[in-house]
Amino acid sequence: MRKINLRLIVFTAFLAVALLIIRQRFNFFEGIGFPPYTTFSTVDEGASLVYDTLRIMGYPVARDTMFISAARPTGNIQIVIAPRQFNDELRDDMIDWVIHGGRLMFFDTVTGANAGRRLLSGVTTDGTTPVEGGTIYRIGLGTLFVGDANRLTNISLLETDGEYGQLIVNIINTMDFTRIYFNEAYHGYNQNRTFFEILPPTIRLMSFQIGIIAVTAIIYLSRRFGKTVAYYEEAEREENEYVFTLSNLYMSIGLGSAVLSVYNKKFKKLCADYFETVAEPDSYEIYELWKSASKPSLGKLEYIIANQNKSYNTKRKKERAEFLKTVACYKELIKELKK
Repeated sequence: MRKINLRLIVFTAFLAVALLIIRQRFNFFEGIGFPPYTTFSTVDEGASLVYDTLRIMGYPVARDTMFISAARPTGNIQIVIAPRQFNDELRDDMIDWVIHGGRLMFFDTVTGANAGRRLLSGVTTDGTTPVEGGTIYRIGLGTLFVGDANRLTNISLLETDGEYGQLIVNIINTMDFTRIYFNEAYHGYNQNRTFFEILPPTIRLMSFQIGIIAVTAIIYLSRRFGKTVAYYEEAEREENEYVFTLSNLYMSIGLGSAVLSVYNKKFKKLCADYFETVAEPDSYEIYELWKSASKPSLGKLEYIIANQNKSYNTKRKKERAEFLKTVACYKELIKELKK
């Protein structure tokens, strides 16, 4: 009979309990507990979606934890979203940086005629260009865009199919830059330290403990984890592959509606091309066009229309099944349009 290794059993149980305590107590890895309008937060009022989307699209994005001043390099874009820490001194430093050639995108919670008022109070601009969703100002050698922070939150981008996010991308593409920094200094992360260093001491201590346990486990077990194997794709990469990658990420945390918005957008675009409509048709126009063309799978289209306003929590078993059925309907209809 094989001898039971009691020491290994105790070690494994201790490791499992330690990880469970961190996961349940802090909810750190889900981006919960961070201030609103920060790129750390994945909740409705967070701004992680625009950061993740730009990163997946290949833009050189990063987080900054230092206040903007005239001494900072001007070859980058700085993005500030609804700052919590903001006073006359910080404002003057920010404007001086723009005057020296900086490119700033400032998103305020105040909209309309007062948008950016606390930033531009007493500032002389060299030109103003109103654009959809904001205003572009030329100040000295630099450029300032003032927009609406509430349209840049995770929930707003999901509900509007990312329309405001596309506007941000369009404006970024008009600027010259080396990197794009989402500045979190104005939300309290305003020290010249790494993200790990600004975590609470308890989390840092537990991280060290987990690291020690992991190293000990590797030494104790003396096992390799295997070698990486190169994977060569045979299928052609899709045009909007980054969007589907991000959709899979949000599906894994229960936001099925975000995934379906991707399929819905693609389906409507294909319908506009297939039926040669002047503008992109809505769901009911598509139904009439589909019916008049006597195309198959009309029942699947009816199912999609009947559930188009439903919000799927894909963490729940029943709603996940309905969500997968809706995805299957979209795939079947898209396949019909591509024939």
